[in-house]
Amino acid sequence: MTYRFPVKSIRQLLEASHGADAPQVTVNGWVRTVRTQKQRAFVQVADGSNPQGIQAVVSDPEMVKGLSTGASVRLQGSLVKSIGGNQAMELKASAITLLGASDPEKYPLHKAKLPLEHLRDHFHLRSRTRTFTAMWKLRNSAMQGFHEFFQSNDFIHVNTPIFTTNDCEGAGESFRVVTPESLANQTTSTGTLKKQQQQLQQSKKDEFFDLPVNLTVSSQLHLEAMNAALPRVYTMGPAFRAEKSLSTRHLAEFWMLEAEAAFLTNLDDLLNLIEASVKATTSRVVAANADDLSVLAALPLATTGTSSHRTKEETQKLILSLSEAGPAFHRITYTEAIKILQSCGKTWTHPIDSWGASLQSEHERYLAEEFFKAPVFVTDYPASEKPFYMLDSADSEGSRGIHGGPTVACVDLLVPGIGEVAGGSLREHRLDGIQRKIQEKKMDMKGLDWYMDLRRYGAVPHGGFGLGVERYLMALSGMGNVRDVIPMPRWFGHCKY
Repeated sequence: MTYRFPVKSIRQLLEASHGADAPQVTVNGWVRTVRTQKQRAFVQVADGSNPQGIQAVVSDPEMVKGLSTGASVRLQGSLVKSIGGNQAMELKASAITLLGASDPEKYPLHKAKLPLEHLRDHFHLRSRTRTFTAMWKLRNSAMQGFHEFFQSNDFIHVNTPIFTTNDCEGAGESFRVVTPESLANQTTSTGTLKKQQQQLQQSKKDEFFDLPVNLTVSSQLHLEAMNAALPRVYTMGPAFRAEKSLSTRHLAEFWMLEAEAAFLTNLDDLLNLIEASVKATTSRVVAANADDLSVLAALPLATTGTSSHRTKEETQKLILSLSEAGPAFHRITYTEAIKILQSCGKTWTHPIDSWGASLQSEHERYLAEEFFKAPVFVTDYPASEKPFYMLDSADSEGSRGIHGGPTVACVDLLVPGIGEVAGGSLREHRLDGIQRKIQEKKMDMKGLDWYMDLRRYGAVPHGGFGLGVERYLMALSGMGNVRDVIPMPRWFGHCKY
């Protein structure tokens, strides 16, 4: 049986009409505008299914009494060709039912054009604007695009946990999970050594999971466990980072696309995977969401640093570079990047004094925006700057030049206007190698016993990457603030709703 949802959207009604008159249709949605004249009235209704919604022409202005911007309505009538130039079809309304009233004096979105700053004060309502219905459809299409790419390449989608005992990145910026009971029973260790030991034992009993647990910062380690049996796996889910940042590029809760592939021995193969997934998804979005991209491109340029976004031309150029129609992404090593940054003549807030210096946002933006003016892969960073699980460059296949010190076979994808969008590496798959790295990083090996087992029993060379969904969406949409590409953003000091 073929199922059809009983309530048709405005887009479905317009597509089904094929430009011809259609009697007896029902339109459901929210009122954007109401205009009344002596002889008739016009009501613009939208349901998010298309950018413009539909215009309803009402022969009796009395029928629109009580309607105002934000109200929900059901209209019945006939679809007819429009005599106006702004739409091909319009609704000749014969009946109007007010489903939910909206007080025009209090409704926060009563104006047609509102700045993004104002809309950020009303996350629960901003989805009713053309800008954000377009943004959420763009987000949906990108998610579908990644799924289609990985499914077509025989990757298995798996679900990884949000609760974890590990800090994958080792940065210590994770959220701790506690219950009200365990929080109330926590005490500060005081008194004699014996008393402190007793208090410590009691605090362990108060832990819901019997040991400290965090919200995940990455699904990578759990994906590696799945990858030990399923050679290609990926996931898309939330990640959490307790970073006290108010920048336009950071969230406390964000979404990650992460993938792991077994039997990878050459870093170039991982770069090819990242590039192919991004280009395929971008091309899908361009083909499926032309109207939504046009709505977002029409946003006026902002004047404040908290909501600036790129011009239409800049965004179109960036989208092209991220699609299959664009050229291959540039590829350089960290060592080559350092030489570029040291010789460019710019004065940096964070100087690049020597090989081994950490690349900051200003350096990443320069490489992508000013030097290459296009997406660029930077590979083979110093081992001291990267997490314990990365394979040494010297132990990977392929030659990527001579470096100024020990490096790991890793990569960051830098994108103009955004900075780092994705990062990955070949993984250290040998037991002695991973044990050595954990000791060098002075980490607690006890909590990683299960991870060691993946190396003890049938380990294979493998690699993977993670892509920040919100940062990728910033590139596609032209939005300059990450809080505008996720429905309910959470960042330092803000967790509304």
